[in-house]
Amino acid sequence: MMRDLLRTLRARALDARGSMTVLSTGVLVVILMVIAVGTAITGVQLERNGLQHAADSAALAAAQSVDPARIYTDGEGAAIHEGSARAAAEAHLREYPHETTSTEDIHISSLTVDPDGTVHVVLSARTHPPLAGWFTRGTGTAIPLTVDGEARAR
Repeated sequence: MMRDLLRTLRARALDARGSMTVLSTGVLVVILMVIAVGTAITGVQLERNGLQHAADSAALAAAQSVDPARIYTDGEGAAIHEGSARAAAEAHLREYPHETTSTEDIHISSLTVDPDGTVHVVLSARTHPPLAGWFTRGTGTAIPLTVDGEARAR
């Protein structure tokens, strides 16, 4: 009885049937994980590019908000006031077509106007990556994005 049991166990240990199924399943899981991570990274980069376009567009709108009273007076610096530049950038950002459902809380972090008329706009937002967005939304965490754009009035 004991000999038969040992012989059966030895035969099963030497039998390789089914080992390729386990190996194939493991490799498939690793490949799917690599694809998921690549998709998430690409999705976040695309959201960042969209936010960069919005920052550049808001900076251009702010640079075009020239104060007419400052154009015709002899004064130092550019004819752009920081308050009017911020108002123009915020108004433009409200009308900007953000074609995304995964990026939220888009706002102007800072806006500065250099003496030469260059406007610097820093936008901040939070995004949820594709394929993992269901997890990040459920936990309340998101990936922070910060981009800066600049434009100069002439």
